[in-house]
Amino acid sequence: MIRIGYWSILAVIAAMTIYGGCGSENEIKAPPAGTDSLGMAKIRPDQQLRNARILLYEKALLTTDIKADSIEKYEKQDSTLAWKLDVRFFDSTGKKISTLSADSGLVRERTNLMTANGHVVVVSEDSSKLMTEQLLWNAQKNKIETDKFVTLIQHGDTLTGYGLDADQKLNKIRIKNQVSGKLKNTQGIEP
Repeated sequence: MIRIGYWSILAVIAAMTIYGGCGSENEIKAPPAGTDSLGMAKIRPDQQLRNARILLYEKALLTTDIKADSIEKYEKQDSTLAWKLDVRFFDSTGKKISTLSADSGLVRERTNLMTANGHVVVVSEDSSKLMTEQLLWNAQKNKIETDKFVTLIQHGDTLTGYGLDADQKLNKIRIKNQVSGKLKNTQGIEP
């Protein structure tokens, strides 16, 4: 036998009284399946991974090793979202040339593009260090770039500015705007 409480019966009667007089134009309907509470379509990941790893290749050569605490993959959108990234970049001989860490990132595998966001740090094999809040890495061009504020520490020198184009090794670097810095060795530089 099912027991229904006194308060449950009162709640049902109150609900029928409030909604009983509503016509079809004022009727509140549940959103269709696959939508959120506002009726907007939800996009659900095709895959969700924890403590995951993505390897990117170009012509059977490993170019990038991406590790993340959490990954969500969306096939139709060619989007892979990752959190707490740890990335290693390799040259054509398989030698590690730089590392990248970031709070989150977005990988587009069809175009070999990756955007890293939040506390982005790139360290090259010669210990050059780049820090910024957002960075785009283009695997096809072997290039990293941003329009955000950057700090570059290289051979004891510190440069800052807005915007950057660089190769993955941080050998060829161009800071675009408002460049300033502290140079450790100024010998040979004329004012």
